[in-house]
Amino acid sequence: MKGALMIKSMLHFFLVGLFLFPPCLAFAEEPMPTTTNPSPPSSPPTLRQGFDRLSPAAQDVALGGKEGGRDAMDFKAGEIIVKFREDIPQASVQSLLLAEGISILDEIDNPGFMLLSVPKGQELEKIEELKRNPLVEYAEPNYVARIADPIAVEPHYNSLRAPDVEPNDPYFPSQWNLIKIEAPAAWHVTTGSDKVVIAFVDSGVDLEHLEFKDKIWTNDDPPGDADGDGDPDDDQNGYVDDVHGWDFVNWHGEPQDDYGHGTFVASIAAAETNNGLGMAGVSWGVEIMSIKVVDNRGYASLADINGGIKYATDNKAKIINIGPILTGSDYPQALQTFVDYAHSKGALVVAAAGDSFTSTYKYPASLNHVVSVAATNRYDGHPDFSTYNDKVDIAAPGSDILGIYLGYGHGRLFSTQAAAAHISGLAALIWSVNPALTNDQVESIIESTAVDLGEPGRDDYFGHGRIDVTAAVMTTTHYLQVEPDSLYFLVCDDSVPPFGKITNPNTNYSTWSATATAPWLSISPPEGYTPSSVTVSVDKDGLLDFGLYTAAITATSTMTNYVNNPKTITATVNYSSQCWKNYLPLLFKES
Repeated sequence: MKGALMIKSMLHFFLVGLFLFPPCLAFAEEPMPTTTNPSPPSSPPTLRQGFDRLSPAAQDVALGGKEGGRDAMDFKAGEIIVKFREDIPQASVQSLLLAEGISILDEIDNPGFMLLSVPKGQELEKIEELKRNPLVEYAEPNYVARIADPIAVEPHYNSLRAPDVEPNDPYFPSQWNLIKIEAPAAWHVTTGSDKVVIAFVDSGVDLEHLEFKDKIWTNDDPPGDADGDGDPDDDQNGYVDDVHGWDFVNWHGEPQDDYGHGTFVASIAAAETNNGLGMAGVSWGVEIMSIKVVDNRGYASLADINGGIKYATDNKAKIINIGPILTGSDYPQALQTFVDYAHSKGALVVAAAGDSFTSTYKYPASLNHVVSVAATNRYDGHPDFSTYNDKVDIAAPGSDILGIYLGYGHGRLFSTQAAAAHISGLAALIWSVNPALTNDQVESIIESTAVDLGEPGRDDYFGHGRIDVTAAVMTTTHYLQVEPDSLYFLVCDDSVPPFGKITNPNTNYSTWSATATAPWLSISPPEGYTPSSVTVSVDKDGLLDFGLYTAAITATSTMTNYVNNPKTITATVNYSSQCWKNYLPLLFKES
């Protein structure tokens, strides 16, 4: 099946014990409209329908198979994950490992776990031995997760041009999902602040794509040894030159996507918007942190996922969108530990409920402190791939969702992973309106303002309902922030007075105003989406004499519900009869 606009079905692959996954069908709810676009190239890319070889991350894999009548997850051969009890002396740990013939591959101090090397074929045996030791809190395999959802590629999308729409992105009119969740009305309040960061723990992100490159999160760790101290890890976080995130697969600081899934879901949540290119994202302004844990064949180890969660948390990501899905009946204790760590630091962890169309738990979605997201279609129905169970918290559009496909323009996806991206984008908008909220408060707003679907109240198919972005944003109490907190003007009698700006980094022009009572100050109405700003200028005719003048500018929220309001900005004017300019003379040495 080639990438075309008439999509009738798509294959979905799931991790069910073998690495060649049996496909199941998910059908589109309605055919897409015909188009007069140019024909696709002679050899268009096809859907990912299997694998001709195992990926580097999956070359050494022990098949979980059936254990004691249950489905066991696949895991990496020769590796196990162990968490020792707190306050255990390091010498005791080393003695235990030496006695068991086990070596350390990796270690993370907080929340505290070790990735250990064991003889291949003895993983489960060593785990059982360690579980019986009183020094060990838990031990488990290094499970392998999978990005299981193919993307229908539609390369001809690149040939379209933007019509005169608002926003002016060419494919916004075809993004039914944004209209369904009432995103455009919410954008009158905020289009998303660049002070909010979404971390995508996935296959990486196309760092140079025009829809991303100006909003990729940047760390304070420039390439090389910038401070000249002999250590290239300038920020001392253990990741050398992690300028835009981290690649856990290849262990370097360029988390470039080479599989496509991370780029796709990031575009749903946070594509650059109103730029006349491509598509619109739920949150226009939010920054994107790229964390690569999925290799170029769609596999991720649990140890890398855990490391990605910790990296995102320690680098202050507010939302952590986890792409890889573990299936089977094994409970990943280490993953729960790292999710708990992220939650304790204030992050909102979001994951897809799964695409099995069963009630089977998928991880991380079914863990505590994870927002589990089911999918809806354009009719607010439950598509025949979305997992349903008592862990589902919320639903969002996940059927026939447009996104950026790595290297081929755009494509469409049928998956709860597409639905999860909407939740991450909405959380970013809520935190833009009120950055003082906790992660639990943000989740509560999302769930309490959702459109109830299915059985009245929460149910296993839709959770608390399908998100309503406008209702969520309007319910959020506006926390007014403006920058700077003071302005200084040097006004000369013989020149044009300067002007300054007061910026609201979080919400749009319609959410606030600024006034001053001093007759020598003029303030424009706010303008711009997010950020928005006012222009402050000095009227010399209002200044009675030369000297120093001070006045207060008051910024006020115009929203119904607000806190941290009003804000006062001090304006100081130094009015002088003449402003002197000093020039350093050129010094010449006589020859």
